[in-house]
Amino acid sequence: MKTRLFSLSVFLVLALPLRAQWSEDLDTLCQARLMVMYELTYREDTNHMDRAKKERMMLLIGDEISRFQSYNNYRAEKKMKEKRRQGIVEKVIYVKQEDIARYIYKVFKNHPLGKITMIDNVFMTGVFLYEEDYPCMTWEYTEDTATINGYFTQKAVCDYGGRTWEAWFAPELPYNDGPYMFCGLPGLIVKIADTQDHYRFEMVSAEIPEDMFIEWENQDYVRTTKKAFFKAYDDNLANIVENALPNILDADKSDIQKKLYYYAVTKNNPIELDRK
Repeated sequence: MKTRLFSLSVFLVLALPLRAQWSEDLDTLCQARLMVMYELTYREDTNHMDRAKKERMMLLIGDEISRFQSYNNYRAEKKMKEKRRQGIVEKVIYVKQEDIARYIYKVFKNHPLGKITMIDNVFMTGVFLYEEDYPCMTWEYTEDTATINGYFTQKAVCDYGGRTWEAWFAPELPYNDGPYMFCGLPGLIVKIADTQDHYRFEMVSAEIPEDMFIEWENQDYVRTTKKAFFKAYDDNLANIVENALPNILDADKSDIQKKLYYYAVTKNNPIELDRK
Protein backbone atom coordinates (compact mmCIF):
# COMPACT_ATOMS: atom_id res chain seq x y z
CA MET A 1 0.00 0.00 0.00
CA LYS A 2 2.82 2.39 0.87
CA THR A 3 4.49 1.87 -2.50
CA ARG A 4 1.31 2.59 -4.45
CA LEU A 5 0.55 5.65 -2.31
CA PHE A 6 3.91 7.25 -3.00
CA SER A 7 3.70 6.46 -6.69
CA LEU A 8 0.38 8.28 -6.91
CA SER A 9 1.60 11.22 -4.88
CA VAL A 10 4.62 11.78 -7.13
CA PHE A 11 2.48 12.34 -10.17
CA LEU A 12 -0.02 14.49 -8.33
CA VAL A 13 2.87 16.66 -7.21
CA LEU A 14 3.69 17.07 -10.90
CA ALA A 15 0.15 18.33 -11.40
CA LEU A 16 -0.33 20.30 -8.17
CA PRO A 17 1.84 22.89 -6.42
CA LEU A 18 4.49 21.63 -4.01
CA ARG A 19 3.43 23.88 -1.18
CA ALA A 20 -0.18 24.05 -0.08
CA GLN A 21 -2.10 26.36 -2.36
CA TRP A 22 -5.21 25.97 -0.20
CA SER A 23 -4.15 28.15 2.70
CA GLU A 24 -6.93 29.67 4.76
CA ASP A 25 -4.85 32.87 4.77
CA LEU A 26 -6.63 34.45 1.82
CA ASP A 27 -7.10 38.01 0.67
CA THR A 28 -10.29 38.76 -1.23
CA LEU A 29 -9.23 41.18 -3.93
CA CYS A 30 -12.58 41.89 -5.56
CA GLN A 31 -15.80 40.32 -6.73
CA ALA A 32 -15.76 38.49 -10.05
CA ARG A 33 -18.00 40.28 -12.57
CA LEU A 34 -17.50 37.83 -15.43
CA MET A 35 -16.44 34.18 -15.61
CA VAL A 36 -15.01 33.12 -18.96
CA MET A 37 -14.24 29.51 -19.77
CA TYR A 38 -11.68 28.69 -22.45
CA GLU A 39 -10.61 25.43 -24.00
CA LEU A 40 -6.86 25.24 -24.41
CA THR A 41 -5.63 22.94 -27.16
CA TYR A 42 -1.87 22.48 -27.03
CA ARG A 43 0.99 20.45 -28.45
CA GLU A 44 3.91 20.47 -26.04
CA ASP A 45 5.85 17.57 -27.58
CA THR A 46 7.44 18.36 -30.94
CA ASN A 47 8.14 14.67 -31.50
CA HIS A 48 4.41 13.91 -31.57
CA MET A 49 2.68 16.97 -33.01
CA ASP A 50 -0.34 14.84 -33.89
CA ARG A 51 -1.07 14.32 -30.19
CA ALA A 52 -2.97 17.45 -29.21
CA LYS A 53 -4.04 17.75 -25.58
CA LYS A 54 -6.84 19.82 -24.13
CA GLU A 55 -7.47 21.58 -20.84
CA ARG A 56 -10.33 23.75 -19.60
CA MET A 57 -9.14 27.14 -18.37
CA MET A 58 -11.00 29.79 -16.37
CA LEU A 59 -10.72 33.58 -16.38
CA LEU A 60 -12.38 35.53 -13.57
CA ILE A 61 -12.65 39.24 -14.33
CA GLY A 62 -13.27 41.87 -11.66
CA ASP A 63 -13.56 45.63 -11.87
CA GLU A 64 -9.78 46.09 -11.68
CA ILE A 65 -8.18 42.64 -11.30
CA SER A 66 -8.49 39.31 -13.10
CA ARG A 67 -7.32 35.78 -12.31
CA PHE A 68 -6.58 33.07 -14.89
CA GLN A 69 -5.93 29.40 -14.13
CA SER A 70 -6.83 25.82 -14.97
CA TYR A 71 -10.42 25.01 -14.07
CA ASN A 72 -9.38 21.61 -12.69
CA ASN A 73 -6.82 23.35 -10.50
CA TYR A 74 -9.52 25.74 -9.27
CA ARG A 75 -11.81 22.81 -8.42
CA ALA A 76 -9.02 20.96 -6.58
CA GLU A 77 -8.26 24.05 -4.51
CA LYS A 78 -11.94 24.53 -3.73
CA LYS A 79 -12.20 20.91 -2.59
CA MET A 80 -9.16 21.21 -0.34
CA LYS A 81 -10.39 24.47 1.19
CA GLU A 82 -13.67 22.79 2.09
CA LYS A 83 -11.87 19.83 3.66
CA ARG A 84 -9.70 22.17 5.70
CA ARG A 85 -12.78 24.00 6.94
CA GLN A 86 -14.13 20.61 8.03
CA GLY A 87 -10.89 19.86 9.86
CA ILE A 88 -9.81 17.26 7.31
CA VAL A 89 -6.23 17.66 6.07
CA GLU A 90 -5.09 15.49 3.18
CA LYS A 91 -1.54 15.26 1.86
CA VAL A 92 -2.67 13.53 -1.31
CA ILE A 93 -5.79 14.38 -3.28
CA TYR A 94 -7.22 11.44 -5.18
CA VAL A 95 -8.74 12.59 -8.44
CA LYS A 96 -9.58 10.98 -11.72
CA GLN A 97 -6.80 11.09 -14.30
CA GLU A 98 -8.87 13.30 -16.59
CA ASP A 99 -9.42 15.78 -13.76
CA ILE A 100 -5.73 16.40 -13.04
CA ALA A 101 -4.68 19.95 -13.82
CA ARG A 102 -1.72 19.81 -16.16
CA TYR A 103 -1.20 23.55 -15.87
CA ILE A 104 -1.08 24.84 -12.30
CA TYR A 105 0.04 28.41 -12.91
CA LYS A 106 -2.05 31.44 -12.01
CA VAL A 107 -1.99 34.80 -13.79
CA PHE A 108 -3.21 37.93 -12.00
CA LYS A 109 -3.67 41.10 -14.04
CA ASN A 110 -3.87 44.35 -12.09
CA HIS A 111 -5.09 46.84 -14.67
CA PRO A 112 -4.82 50.07 -12.62
CA LEU A 113 -1.28 49.27 -11.45
CA GLY A 114 -0.24 48.04 -14.89
CA LYS A 115 1.19 44.80 -13.54
CA ILE A 116 0.79 41.13 -14.47
CA THR A 117 1.76 38.63 -11.77
CA MET A 118 2.54 35.01 -12.61
CA ILE A 119 2.57 32.32 -9.91
CA ASP A 120 3.95 28.94 -10.93
CA ASN A 121 5.55 25.86 -9.42
CA VAL A 122 8.96 24.27 -9.94
CA PHE A 123 8.84 20.57 -9.13
CA MET A 124 10.20 19.77 -5.65
CA THR A 125 11.59 23.31 -5.38
CA GLY A 126 8.91 25.85 -4.52
CA VAL A 127 6.19 28.19 -5.71
CA PHE A 128 7.61 31.13 -7.66
CA LEU A 129 6.24 34.59 -8.33
CA TYR A 130 7.34 37.11 -10.95
CA GLU A 131 5.84 40.21 -12.54
CA GLU A 132 5.62 41.77 -15.96
CA ASP A 133 4.51 45.20 -17.06
CA TYR A 134 0.99 45.48 -18.45
CA PRO A 135 0.38 45.09 -21.29
CA CYS A 136 3.43 43.02 -22.17
CA MET A 137 2.70 42.83 -25.90
CA THR A 138 2.18 45.33 -28.72
CA TRP A 139 -0.85 44.69 -30.90
CA GLU A 140 -1.23 45.35 -34.61
CA TYR A 141 -4.86 45.65 -35.67
CA THR A 142 -6.09 44.18 -38.92
CA GLU A 143 -9.26 44.71 -40.94
CA ASP A 144 -10.21 41.03 -40.67
CA THR A 145 -13.49 40.32 -38.87
CA ALA A 146 -15.44 37.17 -38.01
CA THR A 147 -18.39 36.01 -35.95
CA ILE A 148 -17.24 33.69 -33.15
CA ASN A 149 -19.65 32.23 -30.61
CA GLY A 150 -22.23 34.73 -31.78
CA TYR A 151 -19.96 37.74 -31.20
CA PHE A 152 -18.63 40.09 -33.84
CA THR A 153 -14.84 39.99 -33.53
CA GLN A 154 -11.85 41.75 -35.02
CA LYS A 155 -8.39 40.30 -35.54
CA ALA A 156 -5.20 41.63 -33.99
CA VAL A 157 -1.65 40.26 -34.13
CA CYS A 158 1.30 40.43 -31.75
CA ASP A 159 4.67 38.82 -31.10
CA TYR A 160 5.09 37.44 -27.61
CA GLY A 161 7.32 34.82 -26.02
CA GLY A 162 9.00 33.86 -29.28
CA ARG A 163 5.73 33.22 -31.13
CA THR A 164 3.43 35.25 -33.37
CA TRP A 165 -0.13 35.28 -32.03
CA GLU A 166 -3.40 35.98 -33.82
CA ALA A 167 -6.22 37.12 -31.54
CA TRP A 168 -9.91 37.70 -32.16
CA PHE A 169 -11.49 40.16 -29.73
CA ALA A 170 -15.14 41.15 -29.24
CA PRO A 171 -15.71 44.90 -28.82
CA GLU A 172 -19.20 44.25 -27.44
CA LEU A 173 -17.59 42.51 -24.46
CA PRO A 174 -15.86 45.57 -22.97
CA TYR A 175 -13.07 43.81 -21.08
CA ASN A 176 -9.45 44.41 -22.13
CA ASP A 177 -8.51 40.92 -20.98
CA GLY A 178 -8.00 37.40 -22.22
CA PRO A 179 -6.35 34.05 -21.47
CA TYR A 180 -2.83 33.64 -20.13
CA MET A 181 -0.88 36.94 -20.27
CA PHE A 182 -2.85 38.31 -23.21
CA CYS A 183 -4.62 41.63 -22.69
CA GLY A 184 -4.68 45.22 -23.86
CA LEU A 185 -7.28 45.00 -26.63
CA PRO A 186 -10.56 46.99 -26.68
CA GLY A 187 -12.66 43.90 -26.05
CA LEU A 188 -12.45 40.42 -24.57
CA ILE A 189 -10.23 37.98 -26.46
CA VAL A 190 -12.52 35.12 -27.47
CA LYS A 191 -9.93 33.21 -29.50
CA ILE A 192 -6.17 33.35 -29.77
CA ALA A 193 -3.59 30.98 -31.27
CA ASP A 194 0.01 31.10 -32.37
CA THR A 195 0.55 30.94 -36.12
CA GLN A 196 1.83 27.34 -35.87
CA ASP A 197 -1.29 26.35 -33.93
CA HIS A 198 0.75 24.79 -31.16
CA TYR A 199 -1.31 26.65 -28.52
CA ARG A 200 -4.89 27.74 -29.04
CA PHE A 201 -7.35 29.25 -26.54
CA GLU A 202 -11.02 29.30 -27.56
CA MET A 203 -13.80 30.77 -25.47
CA VAL A 204 -16.45 28.23 -24.51
CA SER A 205 -18.72 30.42 -22.40
CA ALA A 206 -18.97 33.80 -20.69
CA GLU A 207 -21.40 34.40 -17.87
CA ILE A 208 -22.00 36.57 -14.83
CA PRO A 209 -21.17 34.45 -11.76
CA GLU A 210 -22.97 34.52 -8.43
CA ASP A 211 -20.94 35.16 -5.28
CA MET A 212 -17.55 34.42 -6.82
CA PHE A 213 -14.53 36.36 -5.68
CA ILE A 214 -10.99 36.80 -6.93
CA GLU A 215 -8.73 35.67 -4.10
CA TRP A 216 -5.01 35.80 -3.40
CA GLU A 217 -3.26 33.10 -1.37
CA ASN A 218 -0.78 34.56 1.09
CA GLN A 219 2.30 32.38 0.90
CA ASP A 220 6.04 32.59 1.22
CA TYR A 221 6.55 32.74 -2.54
CA VAL A 222 9.98 32.60 -4.13
CA ARG A 223 10.01 36.07 -5.67
CA THR A 224 12.12 36.22 -8.77
CA THR A 225 12.35 37.49 -12.32
CA LYS A 226 10.81 35.85 -15.35
CA LYS A 227 14.24 34.98 -16.74
CA ALA A 228 15.33 33.41 -13.44
CA PHE A 229 12.10 31.44 -13.18
CA PHE A 230 12.51 30.00 -16.67
CA LYS A 231 16.08 28.98 -15.83
CA ALA A 232 14.98 27.30 -12.60
CA TYR A 233 12.10 25.53 -14.37
CA ASP A 234 14.16 24.37 -17.35
CA ASP A 235 17.11 23.23 -15.21
CA ASN A 236 14.76 21.31 -12.95
CA LEU A 237 13.02 19.65 -15.89
CA ALA A 238 16.37 18.61 -17.34
CA ASN A 239 17.33 16.99 -14.03
CA ILE A 240 13.90 15.85 -12.85
CA VAL A 241 14.85 12.19 -12.48
CA GLU A 242 17.97 12.92 -10.40
CA ASN A 243 16.06 15.40 -8.24
CA ALA A 244 13.27 12.93 -7.50
CA LEU A 245 15.25 9.72 -6.92
CA PRO A 246 16.24 10.43 -3.27
CA ASN A 247 12.54 10.68 -2.39
CA ILE A 248 11.40 7.51 -4.16
CA LEU A 249 11.13 4.15 -2.44
CA ASP A 250 13.58 1.59 -3.80
CA ALA A 251 10.75 -0.64 -4.97
CA ASP A 252 9.37 2.19 -7.08
CA LYS A 253 12.58 3.61 -8.53
CA SER A 254 12.69 1.85 -11.90
CA ASP A 255 9.05 2.45 -12.83
CA ILE A 256 8.85 6.04 -11.63
CA GLN A 257 12.22 6.90 -13.15
CA LYS A 258 10.88 5.88 -16.57
CA LYS A 259 7.68 7.91 -16.08
CA LEU A 260 9.54 11.00 -14.91
CA TYR A 261 11.94 10.76 -17.86
CA TYR A 262 9.00 10.46 -20.28
CA TYR A 263 7.29 13.41 -18.60
CA ALA A 264 10.40 15.56 -19.05
CA VAL A 265 11.21 14.69 -22.67
CA THR A 266 7.62 15.28 -23.83
CA LYS A 267 7.57 18.86 -22.51
CA ASN A 268 9.89 20.36 -25.12
CA ASN A 269 7.54 22.92 -26.66
CA PRO A 270 6.53 25.46 -23.97
CA ILE A 271 4.04 28.20 -24.67
CA GLU A 272 6.87 30.74 -24.40
CA LEU A 273 9.86 29.76 -26.54
CA ASP A 274 11.94 32.80 -25.62
CA ARG A 275 13.56 31.67 -22.37
CA LYS A 276 16.33 34.29 -22.19
